[in-house]
Amino acid sequence: ITMITIREATESDNSDLCELQRKCPMGTNMVIGVDCSPDYFARSRPFKEWQVLVAVENNTIVGSAAYAIIDTRVAEKQLKTAYEYGFIVDPLHRRKGIAEKLQRHIEHALLNKNVKLLHLHIIEDNLPSIGLFSKTGFKKVKDCTTYSLMPYKKQRTTGEANIRSMNEADVDDVTNLINEMYRDYDFFVPFQPKDFLEYVGRMPHFNLQNILVLEDNDGIKACLGYWDHSKVRKYTVERMNRRLRMQTYMMKLIGLFADMPRIPKIGEPFLNYGLTTMACRNSESMTELIKHVVNIALENKVNLIIAGIDPTNPIAANLSQFRHTKMKMHFFIKSLRQETLLNLRERKLYLDANQM
Repeated sequence: ITMITIREATESDNSDLCELQRKCPMGTNMVIGVDCSPDYFARSRPFKEWQVLVAVENNTIVGSAAYAIIDTRVAEKQLKTAYEYGFIVDPLHRRKGIAEKLQRHIEHALLNKNVKLLHLHIIEDNLPSIGLFSKTGFKKVKDCTTYSLMPYKKQRTTGEANIRSMNEADVDDVTNLINEMYRDYDFFVPFQPKDFLEYVGRMPHFNLQNILVLEDNDGIKACLGYWDHSKVRKYTVERMNRRLRMQTYMMKLIGLFADMPRIPKIGEPFLNYGLTTMACRNSESMTELIKHVVNIALENKVNLIIAGIDPTNPIAANLSQFRHTKMKMHFFIKSLRQETLLNLRERKLYLDANQM
């Protein structure tokens, strides 16, 4: 009888983890292949404290999962929480309880680290993950929204606003703006200027040049970062259901006569930006910054601009102004120490680009 053991992943596991990930596409209606090579751990590096685990059978990695520990405020309580992500199991080794074993290992480790709350996000059509985490005691508390903007034509900007990349002299103003906008949001950790620079510095293929600010004579009115996810995780459409195939065909047909988004073919990689550090003092400023990011994406042949957001966040209205698709993203939590968290469904949640 072979035994499945769980251990911490090391850098020497990188190529095996990348290979395992290629075997584990995600999604149901549209199946997306994911490839984190050359650095499987790039998704984890933005977090201060994180761990990737592997499940091993006969010296072969057959599964993996990861978590990041985050000190934050939830329902007006200061809590040590853990964000879980990156669950994959080799298709040839499913139905052996590997994912459940990884989850039990994570929970045991986090209890010893005094973590009180686990949380994660699941896209609505990821039925296997919904089943797994419901079975292991997680509860869905809210539906958030994932917007996917589709750059396909140059946006007209007003030309009146001064829009430029952020620099270190802006850190105080930008952190104050972000903290002001999200101070009442659960899972938001307020930034000190030093923390903000460290946060940006930990994100692979991202720096202050990727954060746009809009300013006038009274100072910075809005900020918006765009993170090239394609340099961290490469996505490929592997297959789609009949309805999506028909929609794709119709868009290509309309594209013969009008500007339309370019839809990647089956097997073709698609490029995407993730929006981060989104904050503004007025709606018009945010719309102008999104237009600039759309134009940058268009120049770089980026297919999608992705933002996960609480539906009550006012920036949702800005995102809706652009051609887009949107999906529900279920927000799940599990208490490890009988924390009473009332009315999370009614509260506003902060979603970080690192957790998408």
